[in-house]
Amino acid sequence: MSFAFTHLVSVWLLGKLYEKVSKKTIGHYSWFFLLFGSILPDADFLLDWSLGTEFHRTFTHSLLFVGIVSLITYLFFYFLKRTEARHFSLFLAAGMISHFVLDMSFSYGVPLLWPHPLYFSWTKIQFFDPGTPSFLDAEASRLRLALIKAILDMAIGTAWIFYLLFKKRIEFS
Repeated sequence: MSFAFTHLVSVWLLGKLYEKVSKKTIGHYSWFFLLFGSILPDADFLLDWSLGTEFHRTFTHSLLFVGIVSLITYLFFYFLKRTEARHFSLFLAAGMISHFVLDMSFSYGVPLLWPHPLYFSWTKIQFFDPGTPSFLDAEASRLRLALIKAILDMAIGTAWIFYLLFKKRIEFS
């Protein structure tokens, strides 16, 4: 299970690798879309928490979601006459796909072909029963492990912020 900072730091590292290999600089807005895309699939948590539903890892973790959101983003900026419309939508899609790759690495998988109930991970392809109890219904040992992972994720995020401060990429004044 990957959390927000892990998704953000991972896609940031990918962006930096892209800049180094391509010898191109990613613009500020493209960075926004790349980073935003890396956490956007988990927006379904907001529905789960606020409405008491169990939508996590359904539609927002599918290739259909990537296609629809990328197309809407492209069309929105295209009609605003922004020449970067294609870049924005591609960086948003790249961020979402990086999210899927991490979730496929550290969990039971993602439903890339949603609404089909197959979940894909790097170790197997499996049918996931939507009637399975959610994370919130888990036993104490599983919740404790999730808490440890969340704390580790916060440590990664804190280290990332300190790195950016040290490199003078951000300031607090």
